[in-house]
Amino acid sequence: MFKLSVLTWAFEAARPGFGPSQTRGLKMKTEDAIRRIGEMGFDGVELVIWNIDDFPASRIERIKDEVGRFRLEVANICCNDNVYVWSGPVYTNPDHKVRDEIVKRIEREAKAASDLNCKYLGVWPGSETIPLKMEYWKAWRYFIDTISRCVKVAEDYGVKIALEYKPENILNNADSTLRAIQEVNSESLGALLDTGHAIVAREHLPTVTEMLRKKLFHVHIDDNYGDWDRDLPPGSVHNFEPFIQALRRIGYRGFLSMDIWPYEDAWKEIGLGKEYLERIIEEKRRG
Repeated sequence: MFKLSVLTWAFEAARPGFGPSQTRGLKMKTEDAIRRIGEMGFDGVELVIWNIDDFPASRIERIKDEVGRFRLEVANICCNDNVYVWSGPVYTNPDHKVRDEIVKRIEREAKAASDLNCKYLGVWPGSETIPLKMEYWKAWRYFIDTISRCVKVAEDYGVKIALEYKPENILNNADSTLRAIQEVNSESLGALLDTGHAIVAREHLPTVTEMLRKKLFHVHIDDNYGDWDRDLPPGSVHNFEPFIQALRRIGYRGFLSMDIWPYEDAWKEIGLGKEYLERIIEEKRRG
């Protein structure tokens, strides 16, 4: 049986230029977002960290208390320091000091994950955009080396890393992600499949699922029209039933984590996605 979770940023962030804030003018703290997700009856929560400096040990302990109060699991931690703290390439930066710093931050995030009983860190190389700032293969070697180091420091805390690809990044599809996983060659490195990213990449979700197989560590589930990553609730545009069937075929039993960035009403849009997923999961289980 699949478990459902939501990224905290669904309540934390506001989408500018698309009407009112999705929380009707209220930007929530992470702790408040966790509380809301728990009240909505989800199995888990996905913590988004834009800057690990904002999450000292005392705050992690408060978050752990909130998670426990609602009997939630921490499905994954999204590590986004690379796009928030820096304004350019990080994992592929020619300056070793920058690469060293992201490894240190991943280590701190792995410690936080361990403290929260979370098994996975999601790494999205959103600052390594195409066109790259250097020759492709040089950037690729830097990337593989940095990710290898990140995997090793995370392993010390019993945490695995899931690489999240997106068309405009150095990891732009399932093939490049599998190539990275194979080159690092560690049981502690796998893939994070974001359905919205795969749709924009013109990938067939069941096929990608079967390609990744046991290396599929975590799933972000959201929808769009194939033009850009709109982070709509699943089922808004596409039928996800074949995707759910493929997940069952490969034996995936992890979280389906809704990566929703609501346009107007977070409660309504997240609720619609939850209702849709629960319905098709139950129908496919019976079938």
